[in-house]
Amino acid sequence: MHNYSTLEIKSIGILLVLFFYFLFKLIWFIKDFRNRSLLKRNKTLKKLKRLSWDDFERLCMELFEKNGWSVKGNAQKGADGGVDIWIWKRSLLKKKISAIVQCKRYEDSMVTIKVIREMYGLMYEYEVDEAYVVTTSRFTKECYKFIEEKNIVLIDGNKLVEMIN
Repeated sequence: MHNYSTLEIKSIGILLVLFFYFLFKLIWFIKDFRNRSLLKRNKTLKKLKRLSWDDFERLCMELFEKNGWSVKGNAQKGADGGVDIWIWKRSLLKKKISAIVQCKRYEDSMVTIKVIREMYGLMYEYEVDEAYVVTTSRFTKECYKFIEEKNIVLIDGNKLVEMIN
């Protein structure tokens, strides 16, 4: 049986701490790389439409983060009450601006006025300043009429591709 000296025990302890530190950093790097690669790998509408709904939400989260927002995904999976992403940032006057995002990954169906009205109601229910609806498809004409003079932003598939690139 070998008796370990204090120096050997301290060295092993330091190596274990370093190992777990690098393991944590590696996991963080892989997770960050996986999320970031969604924007890099999906620069066309065709590719965006092929994403799963949760990958599409992660892509939208990264896009908002890239545009200066702090981002939090909805912890609920499935029925999320119309909110997929919560975002916030500070304005130039240091006022906190908050918003909600609904992500709609559609092949060909258009986003209807029903979705936009729901988001408008949720803005007041959750007391946020803005609402965003992001889709791989398009919005009906009624949607654009409805959002006039409201803090709702519609991002269709073509605009989304433009923002990514």
